Amino acid sequence: MVLPGAATLTLRRGEILGIAGLLGAGRTRLLRAIFGLEPVKRGRVRIGAYSGSSGPHHRWRQGMGMLSEDRAGEGLALGLSVADNMTLTRLEPLGPAFTVVPSRQQAAAERWIDRLGIRCAHPRQTIGELSGGNQQKVAVARLLHHDVDVLVLDEPTRGIDVASKAHIYKLIDEMVAQQKGVLLVSSYLPELLGVCDRIAVMSRGRLGPARPVEEWTEHSLLMEASGARAAS
Repeated sequence: MVLPGAATLTLRRGEILGIAGLLGAGRTRLLRAIFGLEPVKRGRVRIGAYSGSSGPHHRWRQGMGMLSEDRAGEGLALGLSVADNMTLTRLEPLGPAFTVVPSRQQAAAERWIDRLGIRCAHPRQTIGELSGGNQQKVAVARLLHHDVDVLVLDEPTRGIDVASKAHIYKLIDEMVAQQKGVLLVSSYLPELLGVCDRIAVMSRGRLGPARPVEEWTEHSLLMEASGARAAS
């Protein structure tokens, strides 16, 4: 991916690439531009054979899915059911000619409910009635149902309990083992250092080069994010 600000960021299959930075550094805006939610003013995004600007609908079709940091406002449709939220980006397997066969949708939802350990009364339960951790698992299940190759995750474990965090880490590891690529933004530095293969730091709207996780510490990440350089 070639991104605004003359920075080049390459995400490989089977890799977790993390982006660190302070609040307001532009990390979320970068992810939104990659996914087509905001315009790319300069540069280009390339996904496999696809290159250039695309909206979210096309990104889904190209094999990219995004998990938004704003779960309630943007990431989920809180008035819809668990099943609807899981399947709404990929309805083709659920019925012919753009129709949804309820039994097929329920079976698909039950599969992910069982696999992710989502606590809900049934697939038709309104997702707004679930806990934050279970809502986040539903958002992750949507990516799994869609079978995306590139997962763009913005603060995937913010505001959820420890058990749900551990479950999401396990799912991320499983997806990487399937040779999917994960682009991860997190404000929790131990999370980045614990799960990522490489980390790049964003500071004041500019993205630095990605380096192997072994070359970073919490201190050096903070120094880089603040625009200073850690002492050698």
